[in-house]
Amino acid sequence: MSIIVVVKKRGQAAIAADTLQSDDSLLLRAQHVVNHEKIISFRDNYLGLAGWAAAQDIMESLIRNHAEQLDFTDRGKIFETMRRLHSIIKTDYHIDTSEEKDQPVESSQLAMLVANPQGIFEIDSYRTVSEYERFFALGSGRTLAIGAMQALYDRLDSAEEIAIAGIGAACEFDDGCGLPATSYTVELRR
Repeated sequence: MSIIVVVKKRGQAAIAADTLQSDDSLLLRAQHVVNHEKIISFRDNYLGLAGWAAAQDIMESLIRNHAEQLDFTDRGKIFETMRRLHSIIKTDYHIDTSEEKDQPVESSQLAMLVANPQGIFEIDSYRTVSEYERFFALGSGRTLAIGAMQALYDRLDSAEEIAIAGIGAACEFDDGCGLPATSYTVELRR
């Protein structure tokens, strides 16, 4: 699993992630895996993916092969991007689109957080896009990360400090994520 967080504060947006990879009970820490980074840089966007490791490979491939179809500048454009990519994900990457028996729509099997100069966003596996005012977390230990960020939001000065604290709390108490963390910050335009 993974823990990814996004935070917006004082004109900046930050994204942070753990670096632990796991395969059942096998834990692969950053010093053992060259491609341990869970945040992808694309133009002025940072995309943090949680879930299966294949999701990272799929998103990196989509960026390489379909960059002209990707627009993360606002909630509506992110939704349209993910809607267009869904058929590509199904046909080119052979994704099983079912998650639950009574699901209303097919899943793209990609869950991610986005930090960019326009703000912080979540994209769930059904392509629902949410924009957040202060912070959010995705993945294993997300409730721990959200709790830590809530407790520290007014006490810490920077978005990055809050994000790193959220990752630290999740990694301390959840066995699905582990340090070290990586983080990136962008200046907000609005």
